[in-house]
Amino acid sequence: MESLLKRWLILSILGSFFFMVIIDGSIVSIAIPTIARDLSVSTNATTTIIGIYLITISALLLFFGQLGDQLGRPFIFEIGTALFLIGSGLAGFGINLPFVLFGRFVQAVGASMTMANSYAIVTDTFPPQYLGRALGIEALFISLGSLAGPGLGGLILAFLPWGYIFWINVPLGIICLLAEWFIFPRPGKLSRPNVDWLGVGDLIILAISFFVASSVIMTHPLWATIGLIIFFAMIAVFVYHERRAARPLLNLNLLKNNAFTQNVVAALISFVVGYFFTLLAPIYLQIVLKYSSQVSGLLLMASPIVALVANPIAGTLTDKFNKQRVMAAGLIILLLAQIGLVLSNGHVEPIVFIGVSALIAIGTAVFGTPNNTLIMQSVSTADRGMAGSINSLMREFGLVLGTTLSTLTFYVHLSFDAGHRTTTAIGQSAANIIAAQRTAYLFGLLLLAGAGIIVFNRARKRTIAKNANLAHQH
Repeated sequence: MESLLKRWLILSILGSFFFMVIIDGSIVSIAIPTIARDLSVSTNATTTIIGIYLITISALLLFFGQLGDQLGRPFIFEIGTALFLIGSGLAGFGINLPFVLFGRFVQAVGASMTMANSYAIVTDTFPPQYLGRALGIEALFISLGSLAGPGLGGLILAFLPWGYIFWINVPLGIICLLAEWFIFPRPGKLSRPNVDWLGVGDLIILAISFFVASSVIMTHPLWATIGLIIFFAMIAVFVYHERRAARPLLNLNLLKNNAFTQNVVAALISFVVGYFFTLLAPIYLQIVLKYSSQVSGLLLMASPIVALVANPIAGTLTDKFNKQRVMAAGLIILLLAQIGLVLSNGHVEPIVFIGVSALIAIGTAVFGTPNNTLIMQSVSTADRGMAGSINSLMREFGLVLGTTLSTLTFYVHLSFDAGHRTTTAIGQSAANIIAAQRTAYLFGLLLLAGAGIIVFNRARKRTIAKNANLAHQH
């Protein structure tokens, strides 16, 4: 009984901290105009507050996954918690933009340490028969963090200075850190880690080049092209090095595991498409429907509220039924939600928006929980840290890629309708905005259909193999 209680306490700590880490990736977006005004900088410069957080996490996830495997995952998680708190405190002071960026960098290093090891800690802590429910509850905190960021940010800005979007992490973070100290297992004797430093450098260049390319793709196509060339060249360099490294950051043999690779790719697509809604929904609510930031924030909370119920149920379904079939059901729900977004035209609102938001929350839970479970169960114990960090990397890269693709499709269509290049929805007609978001959501629908092909093809192959085994037994 004590062991079971300790397991759920560990999960509660991981989930609570994961919520803060994920929410800090999106909560800043709604505060960009306020921060820019207070610091007397442009809104474009202020968006680097988001970018530096995402790029640092993405660049260091595999490194901290490797470090966790060697020094102990709970130990790395604890250090990450402390760094995240320090970074949150620094960023909230808001002395000037460089100081905020430094705080965000420290925050992101801590976030990367925790994200790289969280999935592996859950898989280490829970036996297989409870793993689906455990990952379902962790997915609940991830969904809440992903979807609640803009809404919670809007509510904070309505009553408090913008620094509190960072300082709100401090009290909960201190509680998590104290709980980790008493509940997490103590590390044994620490030895000098064997780190693939050249691989770390490759990943840092990869992250920076992609971030630069995605940031200037609408304004400086030439620089974006150069950034993408460097990005793809560095992928080749990274793969070449990892094949020869004594202790690689990425065990390329994992990619030969079809169960692991296909589920990771499906997860990446779901994260990419999910961020289309996160980015475009506030524009739809505030510019097309003309709701205030407070009302928009409340409507954006619909999805997290539904997720509170959907994720634990999805965890139970994952443990009790065929995981591939549960995944397929979740993907069908996501496809229906995406069709609803494509058809949204400003009528029968906010009922349609709330309904689609609920479908997104349910579909994300029912698809994501069995997918995470299959990913973590498809690798050996020794590779869990690497598998967990890759899974987290797919979420962060999916967020950056989703931002790029949704922005590109939305503003290219908007520019075509306007007759000139534009990078703002302000001043555009509601009809043009609806048409542009429809194009973006339609692109997302095609991407989800690609994930559907992966999921349903794998389910078909498993059924054929199962039938063949039964026939052989008879």
